[in-house]
Amino acid sequence: MAEVNLTAAFSTVPAAEAEEIKRVIVETVGQIAQEDGTFKRAKLVFTESDERCGLTAELDGVKKEGVPLQLDLEQLEDAKTSAGARARTRGGGAFVRCA
Repeated sequence: MAEVNLTAAFSTVPAAEAEEIKRVIVETVGQIAQEDGTFKRAKLVFTESDERCGLTAELDGVKKEGVPLQLDLEQLEDAKTSAGARARTRGGGAFVRCA
């Protein structure tokens, strides 16, 4: 199992929902690591401000270049409770745009 460390900052999402979103992100990246097998450690930074959000990652000590990946906050919120939404998140669906 991969080691996944997440640092997250939220401005408009309530604390309880923020914890669930963080859990979904960590679980999703862990599942990707397990299925893909291309990295053992992930350091993630997630930011949300006025419902705009992004994710940057360092995998096995290598920082991924480019702008932060934009995330669809609505899909992340749905993924907290829906197995189908979690599958779409893992498949990259949530990692397309901010809601």
